[in-house]
Amino acid sequence: MIRTSSVRLRVTAVALAASACLLGGAASAQAATTGAAPLGPGRVVAATETAKFTGSGTGGTMGSAIESATNVALSYAQAAGWQRSQCYRLASDVRQSSGWFTAVAQVFCQR
Repeated sequence: MIRTSSVRLRVTAVALAASACLLGGAASAQAATTGAAPLGPGRVVAATETAKFTGSGTGGTMGSAIESATNVALSYAQAAGWQRSQCYRLASDVRQSSGWFTAVAQVFCQR
């Protein structure tokens, strides 16, 4: 599973807010990702978390093999705390061997 730096961004925003409260300074803290434009007053940064999961499966047809691999990847995502509605199939690869199809599917999740 690969996670983005959004968790660090969230931690940085919390640290900035805490230090602002302790110093009695600004009423709000701001954080931005690299290359993002500065935010104006009253604007909030919404941090997102992303992950990728890979699953493999087999089937009698190409479609059933892809579906099987996708379901395996989604089950890994659900075990990690993601909902199916937060994920979609990013990529898949199918190969035929001995009359059966084997597939690998990658699922991308974002919240």
